[in-house]
Amino acid sequence: MSLNKKAVALLSGGLDSTLAVKMMINQGIDVTAVHFTSVFCNCSPKTAGCKMHARQVAEEFGVPITVIHKGMDYIKMVQNPPHGHGSAINACIDCRIYMLRKVKEMMPEMGASFVITGEVLSQRPMSQQCHTIRLIEKESGLQDLILRPLSAQHFEPTLPEREGIVDRDKLLNISGRGRKEQFALAENLGVKDYPCPAGGCLLTD
Repeated sequence: MSLNKKAVALLSGGLDSTLAVKMMINQGIDVTAVHFTSVFCNCSPKTAGCKMHARQVAEEFGVPITVIHKGMDYIKMVQNPPHGHGSAINACIDCRIYMLRKVKEMMPEMGASFVITGEVLSQRPMSQQCHTIRLIEKESGLQDLILRPLSAQHFEPTLPEREGIVDRDKLLNISGRGRKEQFALAENLGVKDYPCPAGGCLLTD
């Protein structure tokens, strides 16, 4: 598969995905953002929550953004997720698969050849462990095409890295639930406004 310098980024409006997008823009990647809305978002207020943050980030960075609402198919999945619930009724693994499958469907029309996410290894106990990350990649049909700039050094090089589309040496090795490295990176990259730094979902409460 031959890649180009166009990518789709999952942009939540939180700090991690904002940093991931900025890092890729700085490498000359042509980014299109996709933001998923959900009735389970716990950012406040609802009228100026994650969707507004995502739009503001996209506008500031000069990237187009598409907003997709997680509909009844998502609600039905949450009720009976194939990979189970977490410590609450969170269906984090299947939620990631759901979003990535939607993104994969959009990639040909967008002309994009890989996906960017702000995921950080071990930050979320259910969906961001090595084995679940690999499972999500496989089930979404995007194996070797999901680049995680903040944690890339913890994984084998993806196809965009191997083909030289992205400079692996400029990617990071952040892991865990701490935020100090992200805050320092935000300052270094000039990212100042991140009112919803970790995102949030009512299903985990």
